[in-house]
Amino acid sequence: MKKTIFPIVLLLTIGTVQARSIDRHFTNEGERSSKKSTTVVRNILSDKLPAKLLTSIKKEFKEYWITNLYKENANGKISYHITVENADKKVQMSATRVSGWSVDHVTPKDETL
Repeated sequence: MKKTIFPIVLLLTIGTVQARSIDRHFTNEGERSSKKSTTVVRNILSDKLPAKLLTSIKKEFKEYWITNLYKENANGKISYHITVENADKKVQMSATRVSGWSVDHVTPKDETL
């Protein structure tokens, strides 16, 4: 029994130490940084958008389909990023909860294949 438990405890200890060392953020001087800049990006479904943003997409881009939609949480600030397409072009936009959509990039689709 002791022969089985010791290696398991050893592996768990090593894993915990490695996880803690990866989690630390150090400055150039080697001191622990006081500001943690974390960004979390998650794919979401369109029904998870705030109502204001979803309504404007349905109204202004009803002839488009959504090909990419994700929510980004950077330092407590939430923003949404969407890509909509139709047969002619691809439109990439971003928004926050309080602001409406702003167009980041429009790409025309190549008609010759």
